[in-house]
Amino acid sequence: MRSYIHLRIAISRALNSLLDDREVLYMLTLEATMIHEIGNDKIRIKVKSLGAELSSLQSADGHEYLWQGSENSWTGQSPVLFPVIGGLTNNSYTWQGKRYAMASHGFARKMNWQLLESESTTDCLVFELTDNEDSRAQYPFAFRLRLTYALRDNGFFLGYTVENTGDDVLPFSIGGHPAFCCPMENGYSFTDYQLRFEAPEDTRRYLKGDLLTGETEPFRLENGVLPLDYETFSDCAIILREFASRTITLEGGSNAHSVNVDFEGFPDLGIWTHMNAKGPFICIEPWFGVDSTVGVSGDEDFATKSGMNQLPPGAIFNAGFTVGVS
Repeated sequence: MRSYIHLRIAISRALNSLLDDREVLYMLTLEATMIHEIGNDKIRIKVKSLGAELSSLQSADGHEYLWQGSENSWTGQSPVLFPVIGGLTNNSYTWQGKRYAMASHGFARKMNWQLLESESTTDCLVFELTDNEDSRAQYPFAFRLRLTYALRDNGFFLGYTVENTGDDVLPFSIGGHPAFCCPMENGYSFTDYQLRFEAPEDTRRYLKGDLLTGETEPFRLENGVLPLDYETFSDCAIILREFASRTITLEGGSNAHSVNVDFEGFPDLGIWTHMNAKGPFICIEPWFGVDSTVGVSGDEDFATKSGMNQLPPGAIFNAGFTVGVS
């Protein structure tokens, strides 16, 4: 395991209109993030302490599979979604009669996590986030959340452990949002790739604007293959709540590289890219939970919201998915 501080200097321009010569002012912003890195003879991953977010997934020859983020489309890479998936009605919810504000996808992705060095090794990183003053202001629950990144032969396993350390039930959703480069090699485009589902699919796609609309449309893949095209995402993400497959493979181009995601046990699935910006990435997102639905009053209360797990005091929830590359 190797850990180091990554410094990023952001230079921004501000025009001071009060000066006759229209002087241009430059402002420097220094950002510091701890990066933790592990690898073997086939794969190497990097994880940021901020959000415990995966920031690199490389093969031994240095080929990068993970989207590196861009101000021109989407700056994220693989945020952790907790304690909500997607958006809430009016960015808020109620619990026991009191209303709380919370942004889309929750707060875990924006908090600094602690690396548990005593449990981390040369092939495993364990991060922990517990409730604190900032979290309790928007989520009045006691919890311990651990993320485990464990290397596999040609990829990694990402495990979630949620523990209810309080005296009341703990309502939560949790999931991943990893973005993979698409195309994965020079000379090809987004539309030269496809997603190969493990099995044929004949289900419904839940339509989404800012929230779920309450409408669905058919989602059928007779041969289990979804050709990638930005127009497919004109109605935002593909959101599935019933599906036959437990793995999806991103493949195409010259077929020199592929990414496989195994999400066995996850009841919900999102697939997304930035359609308007034509982002060169595709997200395959295993979830426990979904956005709130427009007009559904029960989704405004965490006691009744669709997709919320209700974890009893002292109980522990475990889940995880595996990413493999070739």
